Amino acid sequence: MFPYRKTKYSLDIVFPNKMYGGVYSLGPLIIYNLVNQRKDWYCERVFLDHGKIQAALVGFSLQYELDLPKALAMKPKQGITFAGGPVAELHTKEIAKHFDFLILGDIEAVLPQVLEEWEKGEKDFLKRIYFLPGVYQAGKQSITKAKLQSLDDAAYPLVQPFPEIINENYVFGKCFILEIERGCPFSCHFCVIPQFYEGKMKYHSLNSLKKIIDEGLAINHVQRIIIYSPSFVHPQRKELLKYLLEKKIRVSFPSIKAEHMDLETLQLMKACGQKSFTIAPECGERLRFTINKKVKDEEYFSFVQRCNQAGIEKLKLYMMIGLPEMEKEDIEEAAYFIQEMKRRFKGRLYLSINYFVPKPKTIFSRQEFDKKKAKEQEKILLQKLQNIKIKMPKLSASYKEWLLLKDLDEEGQIKDVANNKYQGHY
Repeated sequence: MFPYRKTKYSLDIVFPNKMYGGVYSLGPLIIYNLVNQRKDWYCERVFLDHGKIQAALVGFSLQYELDLPKALAMKPKQGITFAGGPVAELHTKEIAKHFDFLILGDIEAVLPQVLEEWEKGEKDFLKRIYFLPGVYQAGKQSITKAKLQSLDDAAYPLVQPFPEIINENYVFGKCFILEIERGCPFSCHFCVIPQFYEGKMKYHSLNSLKKIIDEGLAINHVQRIIIYSPSFVHPQRKELLKYLLEKKIRVSFPSIKAEHMDLETLQLMKACGQKSFTIAPECGERLRFTINKKVKDEEYFSFVQRCNQAGIEKLKLYMMIGLPEMEKEDIEEAAYFIQEMKRRFKGRLYLSINYFVPKPKTIFSRQEFDKKKAKEQEKILLQKLQNIKIKMPKLSASYKEWLLLKDLDEEGQIKDVANNKYQGHY
């Protein structure tokens, strides 16, 4: 942790949700480190339930649409505010109406320039940063993104502080977040991640990752390393796993692509302390190919066989209902697939079923959320899966998320973020 010090300039970076989730968010950590490493600057992280906004320059990390009402309620009446993160990337013009400016793209490539302009004085600050790549202000015609040529070009956020005392809500405990890649090489029709990085991947080099691991473990007293990656497809992932194994530190992998995990990789992950895996087949095979997730059932069954060989104890599946073109036959096919996965897997299988919520800037962005149809599909699926432990969100929460997404459409507006329309999710 960077100790508090009196400085000429300060910035607060706000994660508008509970601290036990926000401490694992990489974006605020990047800003926290970038700012505190500058002479005459101090940065503090602020959460919905911890800390207080005091700086004249305040940034908001908008990771989830349903955090926006909380962010606007927390926004100070004085000072200069900006926002970034996935919500700002997806709803740029609408979000810009509520902040003085947005930062888009790789923040490491533009924030230092923004801070340099702030040092010149608050007068005309917004005019001076107007044309910086990656800075957007309401009414600006062009939307540009800041871009790093390589992840190795930017300083890594090595300082990753936690509260002294944490409870069971901190699901990963005290850990070090290791970003190994940025972007996703796949193009599932429902997913927004490819939009952020225009389908291009960036990787930390293996040498850079080794250095980050060594320095990060020396600075932070942690129980484990969390691999920060949408798909874990780094071309040198086996070499990375072997290096982590040498460090004798537990490693967690929040999500993986089943079809890209061979037996050696699974064995290395198991040796690093990973006893369970999470994969996302989403639906049955026919519909899976329709939404451009081109993975056959047999590839998942082969993955299960490799998990058995590697001695994996738990497997969690993410599935969806309410997808475009999903009919009763697709529900039955998905149920058969899930039961077959359970039959083949020797460990314990868990299931998370989520309602499909159409995301902006995807092929399905104009899809309506049909509550009645989703409820019918849920009933059919649950009847066929009575022997499996299932976790589901509330239908009303997913519907409210969709309502907010509709109002955040760039042609629309947020009518009243303080009313009951979006409440109930948190």
